[in-house]
Amino acid sequence: MKRAWVLIGVLAAGVLLAPFVVPIFAPWSEINCEHPDINIKTGQARYSRSLWFVKVSEQIKETPLSLALRGETVDVADIEAWHRVNTFSPGVRHSPHYVFHSALFQARQMEMIDTLLQPTPKRKREIARAILTAWQKSGQTSGADEYIHDLIEE
Repeated sequence: MKRAWVLIGVLAAGVLLAPFVVPIFAPWSEINCEHPDINIKTGQARYSRSLWFVKVSEQIKETPLSLALRGETVDVADIEAWHRVNTFSPGVRHSPHYVFHSALFQARQMEMIDTLLQPTPKRKREIARAILTAWQKSGQTSGADEYIHDLIEE
């Protein structure tokens, strides 16, 4: 009987601790990770969390780009809307590189552009459209790098 309780205790500990131990040896495993994604047609961000290979939460949030667009969708290329930005695991704060790896950073740069240029709402919408268009046409965030750099220099 005592052996059965020990076995149950070891199994329970394994189940409870695995999501925290496995990422040390196998980072970015779906056993316990967090994924931010970007919608390159609306500028919205999606944050999801997986535990034991099951998505346990998902939340869509507005970014400065989607706020500037006021619900408008930019669709200029035949490309999927949602793309992975990062994958994070407990204790591992770096991520594998994805083609839209800097998308959320570029979306936040819209706030800096807003502070520096103080554009009208119409100009903000034009800037957001241009960034999403560059992402869609190039298939990666580097397509918008020069445009954003030029805006910040302006």
